[in-house]
Amino acid sequence: MPSTTQSTYPTPFTWDKYALYELCAQNPPRDAKLLRAIWQNGQTGRAASRSDLTLGEDFCGTAALSRAWCDLLHRGRAIAVDNHPPTIARARESAANCPRLTLTQSDVHRVREKADLIAVLNFSICELHDRAALVKYFKHARSRLRPKGCLICDLYGGSDAFETGLLDQGIKPPPSPHPGARDKITYSWEQRACDPLTGRVVNAMHFEAIPTKATKRAPVVILNAFVYDWRLWSVPELRDAMAEAGFRITEVYPREAGAMDSEGNLYARPIDDPNEVGDSFNVFVAGR
Repeated sequence: MPSTTQSTYPTPFTWDKYALYELCAQNPPRDAKLLRAIWQNGQTGRAASRSDLTLGEDFCGTAALSRAWCDLLHRGRAIAVDNHPPTIARARESAANCPRLTLTQSDVHRVREKADLIAVLNFSICELHDRAALVKYFKHARSRLRPKGCLICDLYGGSDAFETGLLDQGIKPPPSPHPGARDKITYSWEQRACDPLTGRVVNAMHFEAIPTKATKRAPVVILNAFVYDWRLWSVPELRDAMAEAGFRITEVYPREAGAMDSEGNLYARPIDDPNEVGDSFNVFVAGR
């Protein structure tokens, strides 16, 4: 069965902001394995090896994580939710061959389907700008979780979290028959405004794809492809809000797995030493 995690490219081929986002800013196959490993830490016995888990991906964007989840677990399901019509439309294109993925255009608070774990990645939890809204969302997410389920959010922080600046990164497309696999791609992450007194930050993503001369295609330059006005929560703020919402246990996990077995399964353990975090960090915060 072909992988459903690859972006659906327009024909004739050209890069668009959604394909570039998935290529440059995400690693869905790795994250799907890590999320399963974090979920497994809360399980005992045969339950930890289940292959029929349901993932809820809130604020899902193009639902690349949900597609990767369905690729990873042969009986796994995913419920992906976003409230932005063009993004959900693109997600439907990409998920055309993924029958175990349910896509919903909706406010996340209106979704009632149960899940074994709910993921809020790509720093989307920062779309909620005040603590009341944060706790309200966590209570709703908890109401959707099955017994022993968990909610997982990602978050960045550290010494440079409230510094403005531009970071450019060259990205090599994976092997593909598409002509764009030979393009020179630059991904730029800009933190253009920040206020450490309120926790508000404004970030933007820019993309540039320069084809080889042989392809005779025009360069693709997308400035301000995505612009975010976020409340950059701290790790203890998220954990406190999760506790208020009724989660009994909160944990912090590194974005990289601790170990991998011979079959490619990842294993994760919570961080218990603050020295493991580092000056700048990108972590998962989990509530059970």
